[in-house]
Amino acid sequence: MKPFILALIVLTTSLFGQTRSLFSPISAPQSFFLDTEGAACDEQCLVSLVQQEFYFSFLSKYPYAPVSLDALQELYRELSIAFGLDAQGDKPAIRLAVLVPQKRIRGYAISTVNTVIAYLLHRNHHFSVEVFNINDETEEDVARGISEIRAKEYHYVIAPLTVDGVPHLLKYAQGLQLFVPTVHQSLVHDAPSSVLFGGIDYQDQVRTLSQHANEKIATFSDGTLLGNTLDALVEKENGMAVYKRELGSARIDFKSFLNGNMRLQGSSVFLNMPLVRSSLLASQFRVYGIEPHALLSTQISYHPMLLTLSQFEDREKLLIANAIDFVPSEIRIINTLLGHSIEYDWVNYATSIGMDYFYTQYFNKDAIALFKESINEGQVQYKTRLFKAGRYKFFLAE
Repeated sequence: MKPFILALIVLTTSLFGQTRSLFSPISAPQSFFLDTEGAACDEQCLVSLVQQEFYFSFLSKYPYAPVSLDALQELYRELSIAFGLDAQGDKPAIRLAVLVPQKRIRGYAISTVNTVIAYLLHRNHHFSVEVFNINDETEEDVARGISEIRAKEYHYVIAPLTVDGVPHLLKYAQGLQLFVPTVHQSLVHDAPSSVLFGGIDYQDQVRTLSQHANEKIATFSDGTLLGNTLDALVEKENGMAVYKRELGSARIDFKSFLNGNMRLQGSSVFLNMPLVRSSLLASQFRVYGIEPHALLSTQISYHPMLLTLSQFEDREKLLIANAIDFVPSEIRIINTLLGHSIEYDWVNYATSIGMDYFYTQYFNKDAIALFKESINEGQVQYKTRLFKAGRYKFFLAE
């Protein structure tokens, strides 16, 4: 049985200090499927076993067969996860540091740590996780945090910093293996190969959304760094917007700019704002008789709250770019028990991918990766897919 209670006790202690969770050294159970027949099995043979639903025979023969079919590789990976074929055995305990600028990332401070622990709980691997809270992202703060990590002889670090703190991290973190789930590598210069990034590729998301836009582009943002960045990416991909507005204030007079606005009629509207504001704007379009060609939004709108914040009629023409893919059910459940989502939160999803990479590349090289994404040239490679928000759930756009 996995020590959920102990994990929860650990996580209720203050993140303003350093928190450690150390688990029992008792070895976790491991499953094996033995090939009792001994006969060779090629790719065609494996396909036949699957078609006959002889899954145990498939599992026993797969490791010794040359396989090129993606479908077979994917099935083996999923069955291996389900039957726990890659438990730790006698591998040594994992020691991992989490560098947390709590003042800057706020809510992600706790959820990132929880995501790390959820992953390791799923793996049934002995581990020690320690949180180093640096409060802010000044050079002094980052340098102090890294110094403390070195002093305690940690070599693997999850660091959910913003783009402001990453340059300081690169300056002081030589020799450490780091994963930054919150920043895309394109925003960083001269990062060493020991630093990996998991940030969303918003340029690819905008490019994918733009394939469903017409020549009449409009943008709405909230004046934040992300909003301004998305506005710039939209214009880079589509040319100058015919209408552009920043909705940064708490009180918005929609009538002043929506009533009779012909530039918005039939336009492709990019909603580069937080979910609540985008939902409110979409509802006001219908109030003032504006019928857009399409409503387009990146990852920031992929959240189930959208289904309750907006009427179905207001989001019928909405397309959302999403990079979150397959999440193993047990990891999803453990994250839920620890109080947060992974399937709708890209930072937690990226953190899980980073943990998966660390685990399979450094901690247990015999383990099978749980996530589909690869890391190439220091960056998680996401697949952008477009979704629509139905009446009760999200579904892939055709």
